[in-house]
Amino acid sequence: MKAKVQILAGILVLVLLECVVAYLIIPSPQDVIRAAEMQAQEGESNGTPTNQEVVPLSPDEETVEVDLGKPFGITAYRPLSESTMRIDFHLYATIRASDEADFKASMEKNENRFREQVIVTVRSSDDGELTDPSLGLLKRKILEKTNNILGKPMVHSIVFSEFSFVEQ
Repeated sequence: MKAKVQILAGILVLVLLECVVAYLIIPSPQDVIRAAEMQAQEGESNGTPTNQEVVPLSPDEETVEVDLGKPFGITAYRPLSESTMRIDFHLYATIRASDEADFKASMEKNENRFREQVIVTVRSSDDGELTDPSLGLLKRKILEKTNNILGKPMVHSIVFSEFSFVEQ
């Protein structure tokens, strides 16, 4: 009987030790989001620095808001929560007025690839990103993917219009 109690106590100590180690080593979701935001701010993608950094706008430089195509209507099923989410929005980009002709030509060539990347980005976003009032992380992800698709950093910011997120 004493041997069984010692074995049980040993197993409990081992389990508690594993729990403490896991708690200390595995980052929280907030830590992961913070790290992703810092990585995006530093201009890194997948652990490697990007060679296409957006040159900051000067105060007197003229910008233009450009419509990024027809509105998006995305429906996605979430099997873990057994819910369906419906996200509707319209996207605009802020670019330099001098880049407008190049931007429109590049977007015409890459329209479908752009739409696919936006849909994948939104569908892979978690509820925290979609319920953030400023949609900051989602905007940065779409901004980075848009500039990668265009081949050079023409887009300076992404603007969401008519954003609606419903989960059932």
